[in-house]
Amino acid sequence: MTRDPARLTDQTFDLLIIGGGIVGAGIARDAAQRGFSCALVEAGDFASGTSSKTTKLIHGGLRYLEQLDFPLVRESLRERELLLKLAPRLVQPLPFLIPVVGNSPRPWPLVRLGALLYDWLAGKSSVGKHRVLRGSKLHQAEPLLQKSSAQRAVLYSDAQMDDTRLVLSTILAAADEGAVVLNYMKVVEWRSEAGRLTGAKVEDQLSGQRHAIQAKRIVNATGPWADRLRQMADPNLSPIVRPSKGIHLVYPDVGLRHALVLASESDQRIFFLIPWRGLTLIGTTDTDYSGDPGAVQATSEEVEYLIRETNRLLPQLRLERERIISTFAGVRPLAAQEHKDPWAVSRTHLIHEDSNGMVTIVGGKFTTFRKIAEDVVDWLARKFREKKLNPCKTAQSPIGPASGTWRSEEMKELLQSLLQYAQIYPSEVSRLVQRYGAGARTILQWIRQDPRWAKPLCPHHPFTRGEVRYAVEEEMALSLSDLLWRRLQIGWSLCQGLDCLEACAEIMQEALGWSADEQHQKIEQYREEMASAHRSLQS
Repeated sequence: MTRDPARLTDQTFDLLIIGGGIVGAGIARDAAQRGFSCALVEAGDFASGTSSKTTKLIHGGLRYLEQLDFPLVRESLRERELLLKLAPRLVQPLPFLIPVVGNSPRPWPLVRLGALLYDWLAGKSSVGKHRVLRGSKLHQAEPLLQKSSAQRAVLYSDAQMDDTRLVLSTILAAADEGAVVLNYMKVVEWRSEAGRLTGAKVEDQLSGQRHAIQAKRIVNATGPWADRLRQMADPNLSPIVRPSKGIHLVYPDVGLRHALVLASESDQRIFFLIPWRGLTLIGTTDTDYSGDPGAVQATSEEVEYLIRETNRLLPQLRLERERIISTFAGVRPLAAQEHKDPWAVSRTHLIHEDSNGMVTIVGGKFTTFRKIAEDVVDWLARKFREKKLNPCKTAQSPIGPASGTWRSEEMKELLQSLLQYAQIYPSEVSRLVQRYGAGARTILQWIRQDPRWAKPLCPHHPFTRGEVRYAVEEEMALSLSDLLWRRLQIGWSLCQGLDCLEACAEIMQEALGWSADEQHQKIEQYREEMASAHRSLQS
């Protein structure tokens, strides 16, 4: 996927979509499939905001049952089922346990009732119905609970996702459908006629050049930045977003066999312990936030909260602040609702139009991004009655490059030649297909031409030099941060990418034409971002 800013100025688009997170990506994909001409611009990297700072779950949301928000849970469970089918490489079932531990604010009858309702709302789900585990069976299933007070638990399944790659796959699918998509393009000025927005001027954050985009409709999918974008067009507009901050801890593997759903004793909020890439993910919090969404970080107090509550409920873990690998924080763009704690605010999405014609999407969950996009494009389609559009087909369309082409004779010959000369192992082929779908074909062809592309980056990860090149040439990675935090996601691991930093910089320098000074600057920028993620752990 080539980054070509000139494509932004060669036509008047039906839609200009601002925001390269999951909602903007979903809207661009759906709109392009239906026949809209659309451009998507993102001020930073794709998925660099809230969409990569999630709990990595595709789920119905058991806790929303307490708020009696049955329609949201039903919709979320339906979308969970679709994503398991449409993105099986990136969304996979994950077993959960809800143990009743200590002085739980949710007694056993309430937990069991919630599980029954969850099954009922899910209908004929592919992940199956819940079970009850007691005593020795519970402790055999999850040995970490043996020394806790838990004597019974509900076992059920939701799904775990690769949030960043799901965003990237959706962006790539939008581009395949004809959408013009660019990262590092910041809106700096609006264009308007007779009080209606007709486009925007965007600044390339890499070159400093500005480009004028003409569009019939502006779609604001910037999440927690939505009000800032609206008020840039009209400073008198009232906010419609209630930003809510959530943090997570990345901790060494504690030996979980299941994800655990726990409830804080101090404020009754639900949080998770989740096995994730050979590590443990702990989170999240849910508090009001008024700062810059781009500068959000975990505070010392928030880190202490998660450590304290986990150790209170599962003292045998003996979590230590010093062992935390990293932290990350994101800001949820909840629809503004007064007189409610952030965790009690509905996650239902809202489509809002200002008098200048800007359409803004707030609220919603990552899980329901496909349905949010469908609703938004349905809404927009009513504004383009003269345009002949296709029906929505995202509920039937796989997300990202499919791997069906592996059955072709050409692919069989390619694999045979690679395996014959031991340029790559069969297990590595499977890993590449699992991660990139049909995109793995490109990497394998590079390896056949030059076996050095199969060389591992470092001893701690399976990623190869070819995958760095692929991230640059096919996924628009433009910095080491793009590569290591989002494309390969090595930054969250124990080595944090330091062992392969120089090798990655060398490949990206060649692909992007960096000077020696630029290469050094990119390396230092990555080190600073890594240090920033640790500052909350140092006090």
